[in-house]
Amino acid sequence: MEIQTCGKPIDSLLEKVLCMNILSSDYFKELYRLKTYHEVVDEIYNQVDHVEPWMTGNCRGPSTAFCLLYKFFTMKLTVKQMHGLLKHPDSPYIRAFF
Repeated sequence: MEIQTCGKPIDSLLEKVLCMNILSSDYFKELYRLKTYHEVVDEIYNQVDHVEPWMTGNCRGPSTAFCLLYKFFTMKLTVKQMHGLLKHPDSPYIRAFF
């Protein structure tokens, strides 16, 4: 069963500037190669080390975590997948996504 949304487009759920930066980021474009829920979860486990919208330091691009979050928005997760994220034992960063 697919999660029902409130009908709002993805870009209205996040700050507009953040969405534009995510969509234009090289990292987000690389995420097109990830086709399954499990591949994205593995990417979170391997790449995410903080859950903030923007990169730390002088570079003000979107964070890895928020690029992956946007990727999940585009995948239309099921209820079972959402529960899997909430109860995932491997990383607190995976649980932080929902």
